[in-house]
Amino acid sequence: MALRTRQLGSLMLLTLVTHATAVNAQDADDALPPPPGASAVNAETLYHLALVINHYDTRQVVPVVQRQGHYFVSSADLQRAGLAAEHLPQGEVNLSALPEVRVEYDGNGQRLLLRVPRDWLPVTATAFRDGIAHTEPVNGQGALINYDLYTSQTEHGTGQATLWHEFRYFYDIGSLTSTGSLRYIYAGDHPQQEGYIRYDTTLNLTNEEDVTQWSIGDVITESLSWSNSVRVGGIRYGRDFSLRPDLVTWPLPAFSGEAAVPTAVDLFIDGYRAGSTQLQPGPFSLTNLPYVNGSGNAVLVTTDALGRQVSTVLPFYVDSALLSPGLSDGAITLGALRRRYGIDNFDYGPAVGSGSWRYGLTDWLTLESHAEGAESLALGGLGSVVKLWRMGVVNSAWTQSQMRGEEGHQLNWGYQYNTSTFSLGTQHTRRDADFGNLALYDYDRPVNMKGNNEPIASLSKSADQYSLSVNLDEWGNVGAAWIGVQSFDGQRSELLNISWSRNLWGSSSIYLAASQDRQRDDWTLAMSIQIPFGERDGVGVSLEKTPDAGTSQRINYSHAMPTDGGFSWDMAWARQSQASQYQQASLGWRNNYVELQGGGYGERNMMTWWGEATGSLVFMDSQFFTANKINDAFVVISTDGYPDIPVSYENQPMGKTDKNGYLLVSGVSSYYPASYRIDALNLPADTRLKETEQRVALRRNSGYLVEFPMTQTKVASVILHDENGDDIPPGSQVYRHMQPATVVGYDGIAWLENLSEVNTLKVITSDGMTCHVTLTLRDNPLHQLRTYGPLTCKADRL
Repeated sequence: MALRTRQLGSLMLLTLVTHATAVNAQDADDALPPPPGASAVNAETLYHLALVINHYDTRQVVPVVQRQGHYFVSSADLQRAGLAAEHLPQGEVNLSALPEVRVEYDGNGQRLLLRVPRDWLPVTATAFRDGIAHTEPVNGQGALINYDLYTSQTEHGTGQATLWHEFRYFYDIGSLTSTGSLRYIYAGDHPQQEGYIRYDTTLNLTNEEDVTQWSIGDVITESLSWSNSVRVGGIRYGRDFSLRPDLVTWPLPAFSGEAAVPTAVDLFIDGYRAGSTQLQPGPFSLTNLPYVNGSGNAVLVTTDALGRQVSTVLPFYVDSALLSPGLSDGAITLGALRRRYGIDNFDYGPAVGSGSWRYGLTDWLTLESHAEGAESLALGGLGSVVKLWRMGVVNSAWTQSQMRGEEGHQLNWGYQYNTSTFSLGTQHTRRDADFGNLALYDYDRPVNMKGNNEPIASLSKSADQYSLSVNLDEWGNVGAAWIGVQSFDGQRSELLNISWSRNLWGSSSIYLAASQDRQRDDWTLAMSIQIPFGERDGVGVSLEKTPDAGTSQRINYSHAMPTDGGFSWDMAWARQSQASQYQQASLGWRNNYVELQGGGYGERNMMTWWGEATGSLVFMDSQFFTANKINDAFVVISTDGYPDIPVSYENQPMGKTDKNGYLLVSGVSSYYPASYRIDALNLPADTRLKETEQRVALRRNSGYLVEFPMTQTKVASVILHDENGDDIPPGSQVYRHMQPATVVGYDGIAWLENLSEVNTLKVITSDGMTCHVTLTLRDNPLHQLRTYGPLTCKADRL
């Protein structure tokens, strides 16, 4: 009883102490918050939401804080999504407080939907045409000789043979070329020069990165439409845009607009669909349009998400004579003037210099300049090409010269206008008698009104040219041109030409032409009808009337040579009013190594018989090849010594590799990334290679060795049985040391690669049972696919 009394007293005392402590704590610090409720928990929430602006999915997931019904996103995330920085405060942005901005939270799609003013969005530049992708060009090291052997024999006259050649050596950064011909007179008189004539020897060093080329040796000076070129032995340095076919050097039209929502746009140029693309909301600029030239109309058809379409017609005018803004072009040449080209091998004259430069100032103005210099010669000229909005292009140039103490001037101007329906052009030149340039500087037989020996009057005093062509759709095309030239001695030549052509039925066509010499007041008339048969055959009929030869009627039949080689021929017969009948016939044949042609032409008892052989000799990778004439680049395919492997170039069969595993592919276009593929089906089963196709772009006038390296591995099929003689179940795993696992197929067959002479196989079945077997390979000199077994796999014993 005393114990229970003490326990009850202790409990009452503890209760009083606890109550007193709570009261004292509340009195001492009544600022402590109450326990958090549900509303306090939801006052601030962090989401990671996809950001959608004006119905456009920016494909960005950004942190979003919801605080008291407002949404906060960092300014950096909004700028990365495309919003302009000047419309956003720094740091955390309360989207709900921004003016003219609507915010909506899509809980199902976990998206934050924004509607912002259009001017908050950046201008998006969209390219309609990606163009030709630039591929870094390559070239190997080797040499080739192009040759053209031509021989002719007249019926009662001279017989001669001429061997033309081009020697080319190429290496990492350039190529060395040399051309010439050897002539031999083997019958009749020798009125023509015999022996060897050297034409050009030039070392070319190209740099595709900055589109420039160094040329050392026999070069031709750079010229503009209002200047002249001369041959020089020296150095030439300048731009060469042909090194980069992917570059468009003239200004292309760009169209601007504004899209409220994600929009699809289709481009039609002169009625033809030229491309399509997708636009995101906001201002846009459509650039890099497909190649166009002249005047035309572009129709932009925009389609929004609801299928609503809007068409906008935008006129344009494009001319390739202009340079894009900021783009420059030109070259400078220093050296000795080349004399008696094609007659003397090494005849060089005085030191000269020449340079031309063009610069695209705006998309409608291109500036031009040209200069020439030598002892007692100074020439300088300025010109321009101006686009008159949609009204065509005007070109003009003024040149002043001083040669041997005499000053002269030259004025050039012209106008061009092109559309899909017609084109109009005119060019004019005026110069005085004292004008001189490098083309006249070393002239051997000058003609001068003053009677001295200064070669300043061999150019014309004036030259005028007008041209017009009209497309009449199904009625064909009409063209007209007038050319007038006046010399300093008062002589004048005027020529008028009118032509009409039209397609008839199928691929047949008719052509009519008339030319008038205004000084002689006579006409030349011609008519031609071409009728093709099949893919390669055709018949042509022509009538002609000339003042000197009278009238003639001609009929010819031709068979074109197949692209992969074979025969070609043509035959012609003509009746002439002022001469005997004319006949002509030729036969050609070509394979992958040479092209042969031969035939005869002429009148009765005055026939000329001729024959020709053209081709190339190539040395590369210590191998000699023969091929058709290689005008640009070539590729040698190497299959690592394996013969009879089919090779394709741009999906066209080119032949099979020779006994050493090589095949030469000629006729390759430089700077184009072409596809080269081999057919691996003819390879032995134990041969492995990394790839069967390569895409390569070559430098100009070069060659490249495309290698397909191969390795020989030991492979085999093995039939595996268990100790009861049953097939190892399908799906069982076969393990080897340092090799990936192999799966057993039906009938217990497993395919094994990278084998050794002796191989220990560990097999684990699907039910977990393990067994081992040893596979020993036999000699296989013919690399045949072999199947071993059945081999008994012995189970592991515990």
